[in-house]
Amino acid sequence: MSEVANAIVEVLLSSDLSGKTIFVYPHARLDGDCIGSALSLVAVLRKAGRCSCVMLEEPIPERLSFMDIPEDIYRIYSPENHDNLASEQCIAVAVDCSEAGRMGSAGALYEVASVKVVIDHHVSSGEAVGTRLVVPKAAATAELILQVIRIIEARVNKSLLDEQIANFLMVGIQSDTGRFSYQNTTPDTLRAAADLLEAGANLYLNAYHLFDLTSVERMRLIAKALSGARMFYDGKMAMTAVTQEMIRDTNASDYSADGLVSSLRDIEGVVVSFVVRESKDGEVRVNIRSREPFDSAAFAEFFGGGGHHRAAGFTVRDSSVNEVCKSIIHQAVSFFSE
Repeated sequence: MSEVANAIVEVLLSSDLSGKTIFVYPHARLDGDCIGSALSLVAVLRKAGRCSCVMLEEPIPERLSFMDIPEDIYRIYSPENHDNLASEQCIAVAVDCSEAGRMGSAGALYEVASVKVVIDHHVSSGEAVGTRLVVPKAAATAELILQVIRIIEARVNKSLLDEQIANFLMVGIQSDTGRFSYQNTTPDTLRAAADLLEAGANLYLNAYHLFDLTSVERMRLIAKALSGARMFYDGKMAMTAVTQEMIRDTNASDYSADGLVSSLRDIEGVVVSFVVRESKDGEVRVNIRSREPFDSAAFAEFFGGGGHHRAAGFTVRDSSVNEVCKSIIHQAVSFFSE
């Protein structure tokens, strides 16, 4: 891993930018790990004298506003400005994802980059394009970014990890470990967290905003979704749906159902849980959480998705919520009969 990480740093620090920019791409539907990883890498590259910027498909969602993200560290991709951005782009770095299709509309810009780098921790991490640091055993991509930062610091011979960057990374690690409660938490994860705490990261405030803070609208949406949950295969599988009508009725946001799938998995006897969500653009997005021996990533791959063994997802187009639910129930037969 260190050999690949060193190769990535070589690309990022030694390439001739010639007035161009390193764009860093998190995946669409931002979460703490992808945005925290992207922000911290860009902030460190700038401190190392490299022109860089986070490229987003969408504005920072309100639920992540507690991170106090500087407005000049990111841009929102615009198809109308594609040609200008493409000519400005020197290196494209994918973090917490590996394929243009995971980046929303911004993926069109990533796709045309002549030099690509991938830093990711997903089991199903796309095709082998560019210089790739993919470590599925890492609890969060933020863990890998911290390692890359340490190599950059050694190369430039100065400390670059400040309080803000440490907190960006801590948000990433706390998000993907369920504040250090998931099975993916390792001794390396806790060692990384200790380093970030010493650098000034705020463990308490991050946890409060990521996991505890809620709204009346979200509570009403969650109540509707939980009341409609159904159990299958002798109580081993739980599933519920969140439609746009439910979101409108409760005046909630599209992000309000985040975390619901974990609540379903926590029901006694449940091995795997599914939340089937209807998006504004008509797509149906499915979140999966599981316990041993159910492999979430393997299941998601049947539908063109991916992720981790215990947490994964996929997107379906041109199908209704009910049709997707029926497909999940049908496909799960083979997993429960093994």
